[in-house]
Amino acid sequence: MKKDSKNIIRDIVESSKRIKPKTFNLTRCTLLALMVYNKDGLQYRELKKILDISDGKLKSNLDYLLDIGYIRAIPVRLDKKNIHIYIIKESGTKELRKIIRWVEILKDVGDLKND
Repeated sequence: MKKDSKNIIRDIVESSKRIKPKTFNLTRCTLLALMVYNKDGLQYRELKKILDISDGKLKSNLDYLLDIGYIRAIPVRLDKKNIHIYIIKESGTKELRKIIRWVEILKDVGDLKND
């Protein structure tokens, strides 16, 4: 079924209004997606290795997601060291779903253009 271009444009605009603009950046979206995928959570060092980014960039993005309540940090003692396991909260999962929905709508635009 072919989508109406006016409906797609409306969907793009309306869906984008539901997303928190500060959350929509590549690092934060990736962090949320990794935490959805790894239900048991991830350690800071695992995230740093996977993303291959600086400590400062990782810390500031984790702090933002913690501050707005999308993730939580669970303190754990491991090998005589205090670490945190980062786990996504339901609010973070909901925000990621909104972002994914918006990206799917953008894909529809590409499909329209190719028709």
